[in-house]
Amino acid sequence: MMSILALSFGMMTAFAGSSSLVAAEVIRAGDPITAYNATTEDGGNASGDPLVGREVLRTVYAGKPITFENTRAPMVVRRNQVVSVRYIKGGLEITASGRALGDAGVNEPVTVLNQQSKQMVQGIVQESGWVLAQ
Repeated sequence: MMSILALSFGMMTAFAGSSSLVAAEVIRAGDPITAYNATTEDGGNASGDPLVGREVLRTVYAGKPITFENTRAPMVVRRNQVVSVRYIKGGLEITASGRALGDAGVNEPVTVLNQQSKQMVQGIVQESGWVLAQ
């Protein structure tokens, strides 16, 4: 058991602490990493790298490394976006329209203002962009 734990910790550390990607051009905060704006350290194609598709947190200038720490999962819901809010309990499903009060990615919490009742609701963003109310 200990060796499995050490192996997974070592893999996480290796992935989080190092990256073979560098910015091929300036990548602004919030922009996704693509095979066009990033390359490997040796100048190769970045399309197979696990960081491709993530968004950078801060601007990364050309030639600078792109790491796991300065990226995040892509945002599915943006602040002020109108989203569908669903409350599901057993066979009951209630759907309402709301306005997101912040940015959030898949499986991240977000506060939504219900447009009908003007009440704030906490929920979790789902893959297709709707919010599961809690």
